[in-house]
Amino acid sequence: MLDLAGPLQVLSSVAELGIAPVAVQCVGPNSSVRSFQGVALAHVEKLPSRLRSGDAVLVIGSKLQDTLMKSRSWGDTVAWLRHAFVEQQTPDVTVAAICTGAFLLGDAGLLDERLCTTHHHFVKQLRRRHPKASVVDNRVFVRDGNVWTSAGVASGIDLALRLVAHSFGDEAAIRVARENVVPFRRFSNDPDLDPQFQSRSHGNQLIHAVQDAISKDLGVSVSDPRFAHRFAISVRHLSRVFSEETGSTPKQYQLALRMSRARQLLASSTLSVDEIALRCGFASVQAFRHYWNKVEALTPSSFRRTNSATPLLIGAGGRKAGLADW
Repeated sequence: MLDLAGPLQVLSSVAELGIAPVAVQCVGPNSSVRSFQGVALAHVEKLPSRLRSGDAVLVIGSKLQDTLMKSRSWGDTVAWLRHAFVEQQTPDVTVAAICTGAFLLGDAGLLDERLCTTHHHFVKQLRRRHPKASVVDNRVFVRDGNVWTSAGVASGIDLALRLVAHSFGDEAAIRVARENVVPFRRFSNDPDLDPQFQSRSHGNQLIHAVQDAISKDLGVSVSDPRFAHRFAISVRHLSRVFSEETGSTPKQYQLALRMSRARQLLASSTLSVDEIALRCGFASVQAFRHYWNKVEALTPSSFRRTNSATPLLIGAGGRKAGLADW
């Protein structure tokens, strides 16, 4: 049930916190379904005939049994996934599988030539069943284009939080996680992890507040006593506690956020390098270029040409995020 309840809670929190009017529906081939724990889920809506641009579908896993995988419900779900994501090809639609839900995606042909993962007990089985898929292990979740897959059970919460981050920003995901008392330490295996998530595994609410303040104003002087006084703490004590909790100094954390934001803007906007430097809190474009050259092999212009892409939007503008259950 956590495969369903975890992501459901995360996505529902987006609307509850006033971040965006995301609507969540539980859909499937049957009007009710019973989990292997014996809990029944009723009033499941029918699989929609069409998806709309901006929709996201989360496919929930279950115990892999021959009777289930040969059942009509399984076949109907596979056929619907194939129709929705292969035949219709609606733009800007995302599909994500939790745990063994990856087997449904694979049967629908959605994992061919894609990176993916599943519960560690079933990695070898997924490789055998779908040899065209590039199945990786030891990952909490994997994204390949508009197809996301996650490992076992609780990893669906991590995946759902990253969907929120991609759709509504890192701060929104952090708000949702903190509201639901979810630590960020599980993100540490993700090589594409944003610096905000890398340093959020602690439970110190004071340092979380400091991190929030830095994130909201990348140009703030973290070494200014007035900044520390906002939190009733000295600069020296703030630096010490911040380092103990996050593994970096406030200045290092701020620079990491600035660079992350700069990379995002270079890849997704047409702003000039000068404008990006100022938006990311650097005092001048010279200061930005000086630090950029320390950590990046490519120039900002070359980075933009190499990484330019359209941002992923999921469930924006009141669109629904569907949970396909079987």
